[in-house]
Amino acid sequence: MTVIANSRFRTSADADKVTVALMGNLGLSTKANVARLAIGRSLALGSFSSNGIDAKGLEIPAASLFTQEDIGVWVGLIVTHACRHGLDPVDSMDAFRTAVRKHWHRGAMLLLQDWQGASGDFDKFLETLIVRRAELPDEAPNAATKRPETTAIEKPADISAALIKALAEIGVTAEVRGFTHGPRVTRYKVYLADVNQKPKLEKGMDRLSLVLNLQKAKPTLGPGDEAKTISLDVPRPESTWQPVPFARLREWAASTPVDEDKLIVFPGVDVLGIPYSFDLASAPHLLVGGTTGSGKSVCLHSLILSLILRLPPALLQLALIDPKQVEFSVYEGSDFLYGGAVAVDISMARERILELVAEMDSRYQRFMSAGVTNIIEARKRGMALPYIAVFIEELADLVLQDRDIEDHIVRLAQKARAAGIHLILATQRPDAKTFSGLIRSNIPARIALTVQRGTESTIILDETGAEDLLGRGDMLVKAKPGGEADRVHGVVALRSDQEAVLRERAAR
Repeated sequence: MTVIANSRFRTSADADKVTVALMGNLGLSTKANVARLAIGRSLALGSFSSNGIDAKGLEIPAASLFTQEDIGVWVGLIVTHACRHGLDPVDSMDAFRTAVRKHWHRGAMLLLQDWQGASGDFDKFLETLIVRRAELPDEAPNAATKRPETTAIEKPADISAALIKALAEIGVTAEVRGFTHGPRVTRYKVYLADVNQKPKLEKGMDRLSLVLNLQKAKPTLGPGDEAKTISLDVPRPESTWQPVPFARLREWAASTPVDEDKLIVFPGVDVLGIPYSFDLASAPHLLVGGTTGSGKSVCLHSLILSLILRLPPALLQLALIDPKQVEFSVYEGSDFLYGGAVAVDISMARERILELVAEMDSRYQRFMSAGVTNIIEARKRGMALPYIAVFIEELADLVLQDRDIEDHIVRLAQKARAAGIHLILATQRPDAKTFSGLIRSNIPARIALTVQRGTESTIILDETGAEDLLGRGDMLVKAKPGGEADRVHGVVALRSDQEAVLRERAAR
């Protein structure tokens, strides 16, 4: 192992170029990050189809590619792969370098194909990797026993003693009177003998994060349930996170009574793992923002599937607008689609939005003739009018390509609620140019996933905080105008889940 640890490795010239390109696409800081992902991608496959791979890529040291803790694992995987697939034995340093080069080359090319297949969308690319991992067998062919699950969730630790000590270091004397482990954070019940120290604690959260070695994550304060107590939510290591599987959303949808006058959606669970839902019809419009890789697209699918699971096409139509042309493709052909297709370019998007404006005006004319003022009253009079949920993925692309489209979106936001038309606008680039004051003032409900800067959080939520989220579906939700933001951990809704729900609904 010492010889390997002191060596240097390289891939082919072509794979080296691909590695550099993937660094930029995936936001990875070093070639080694891409190389490990590529080698792992290749190890899941069989023998190599060609040996004609040059060694003209730039070298990287083994210390960058492998850590002391995992170098033995990588060596074991590469040697085992060669044995299992009848390749030349990896029994020398040169043979190991050659094997690394081949795996790196093949894996990089496959990752590039994956990236292109996802049309450069990070969320889609990540979903591809997750689905592929989920489809791997638990047992290797001919294996006598089941392999241990390498991604097993670690048991959360109680850091009460360390927390008391850390609080003391920032000048706060406190006592921990209990804790509850949630999916990603642990909530500690903290007693303050001197309540005058609370302002010091509020100002010292950054220092507390540093003392607890939370890296970029930050603890958050909340009210306590007893006198002189507060709740302190402390983020945990990712290895202890408990994912929220799509099966739970199915359970919530099935167990919540259906009210045809409501559009209940289930984005995830709160910090203690309790199901979180709200009525989109009361919202009445929703703004969703988050950077690449934050889980924004998965969140949108969770909202869509929440609606599809509970209402039939006669009561619900989905107007899907997707300038990226990949995110909503799974819903093509569905009876739920308003207009019969997903709008995937600027001309289709403009046409669909103008159709919605005309539909809104038409409904109001019918309301006036019938002597009613909204869709609920109209339905009671026998009008067969479905709710229309309008999902626009990446509003920024739409607005930048057609500035006039914003006026029509604003008009829908101002007037469409009573007509039963509700907007869900999403972007990964929240800025004042994309979300003008008129749009924000007429879209009261907000979901902010992880963003890069506090200014972006303010654009979405009207307050900072989203820049400190943990990523991968961690979000702040303001479901009610003027209300407090609730922290929610999102449901993992994969492509296979989306397809399964659509098949079930089509069969009914």
